[in-house]
Amino acid sequence: MNSRKLAINIGLGYQDSFEDTVKLTKSVGFDGCFTGCTENGSDILEKAEIIAKNGLIYQSVHSPFGKVHHIWEEGDEGEHQTDLLISCVNACQSAGVPIMIVHPIIGMDRHTPNDLGIKRFARLVEAAEKTDVKLAFENVENLEYLDKIFEGLGNSSSVGLCWDTGHEMCYNFHKDIPGRFHGKLICTHFNDNLGITDPENVTWHDDAHLLPFDGIADWAGIMRRIERENYNGIITFELTRHNKPNKTTHDIYNGLDHEAFLALAYERACKVIAL
Repeated sequence: MNSRKLAINIGLGYQDSFEDTVKLTKSVGFDGCFTGCTENGSDILEKAEIIAKNGLIYQSVHSPFGKVHHIWEEGDEGEHQTDLLISCVNACQSAGVPIMIVHPIIGMDRHTPNDLGIKRFARLVEAAEKTDVKLAFENVENLEYLDKIFEGLGNSSSVGLCWDTGHEMCYNFHKDIPGRFHGKLICTHFNDNLGITDPENVTWHDDAHLLPFDGIADWAGIMRRIERENYNGIITFELTRHNKPNKTTHDIYNGLDHEAFLALAYERACKVIAL
């Protein structure tokens, strides 16, 4: 019997209350969950109390990322965004959340990682080193930013990798992300998609976050890489029932209510880890 624990994001595009969603997540079989948070993490402690009350593991918090590009740019906004991420780390510590997910960048057209950004992310790492919280930097649009972070800060025990299987296919041209950052994997975002549909115009519209086996992902190969990396942590899924703009990929879930979608997600998750 596979003893791996399974977690999933809260919400999935449905509008039930937070507590009702947590209860549904637990009822279908998941062991844990992860959430987003407000800009400074002020809601993390309250969420942690609800999650604990309902018997789930609070696997991680996904920090805000909509303005993270400012960290690489001159100006006060970059300092402000760094301060907000530090506040989120401290909120995770207070709530007992062990991992905080961080996007290195946002935006397809940005290709200028620099020492200023590393200096600011170093402040975040230094803050994390004073806590029990690990920073899981995620593979997103432009790998040069992730490369720069691991080159400059990857020796810290507080710095790890969040491997998003869907991003690997739709942004990273199927590069082996955990192999590229060998030994640093501390978190997963498992999801499926149809890969890059237009190599000349890569956009976030291909980032479908489908249920496993509804796209083109090689799930047996993904699990082989999990074993290769000796990853023994929680296997976490990041999924949604919503189509991206001008896409119809998620029409296959029409008619599934929140509980039914979660139950199907759990069934697919079990199928993945059985490989």
